[in-house]
Amino acid sequence: MRKYGLSLFFSLAIFTNLIGQQIEPEGEFLQDSLAIGEPIQYSLSVSYPADFQLLMPDSLYSYAPFEYVAKEYFPTQSDSIKSFDSVVYTLTSFEIDKIQRLKLPVFIVQDGDSTPVYTSVDSIYLAEQIDVVTDSLQMQTETTIVKLDKDFNYPYFIAFLIVLGIIVLLILVFFGKKIRKRWLIWRLNKRHKKFKEDFDSKISKVENSNASEIEKLLFKWKRHVEFISKHPYAKLTSKEIFEMQQDENLYENLKLIDKSIYSSKGKSDATEAFKFLINYADIILENRIKSIQDGK
Repeated sequence: MRKYGLSLFFSLAIFTNLIGQQIEPEGEFLQDSLAIGEPIQYSLSVSYPADFQLLMPDSLYSYAPFEYVAKEYFPTQSDSIKSFDSVVYTLTSFEIDKIQRLKLPVFIVQDGDSTPVYTSVDSIYLAEQIDVVTDSLQMQTETTIVKLDKDFNYPYFIAFLIVLGIIVLLILVFFGKKIRKRWLIWRLNKRHKKFKEDFDSKISKVENSNASEIEKLLFKWKRHVEFISKHPYAKLTSKEIFEMQQDENLYENLKLIDKSIYSSKGKSDATEAFKFLINYADIILENRIKSIQDGK
């Protein structure tokens, strides 16, 4: 039994040696140097008997100290005697050794077993990324102060906007009604002041105005008091306004203006009637402001 074991061992050794003599894979780097993390190419090629089955390393093989990235396989070239295979591997390395070496096997498959046959060792140099500063280099001092632009701080700006928004929201929640009242009163006073300035300048011309101009002036008053009171004066006749307001003085002055529109007489009375309407508009505004302040 011992004789048989030794015989088998020497037979395998002789077989491997014969295969090694028949198959000599060649491997080499296609670059002279490498940089850390950058891809490099390694070429593996082999010529072998056409009746042999041969395998090349794949992505599962350990390429230490390199790491596998990809491979490009070229179709087998064969004749009746020899076959030729070649592969170009893309590898990378993160090691800092100045010289890094690699040899790869090809695997001869026979009777369900595989026998590796290795290439010779090839080496590649790690390229220096930082130039070495010699002691003879003299440093020059630069004392000029350069003002650097400050980058805009967007996170702080966004945070400021959020805080500002919260403050505005709280003000509206707690003081929104008061602010709205004051804004509305300010708006009414501004509108009324502008109306009176324009209306006063036209009253002095009533005696020389025609019926159409007097009618337009009356309609302008109605539109204004409708805005400040929220009552539909513009759509109402003099009698309908009286029924709504129940004010005899207002009704009498409106009738004087109507008289000047529908007849050629009473224009001097119309001037005084328009003055009354201006004063009456003041009363309407006061009532509206009081209503706003009371929350009505």
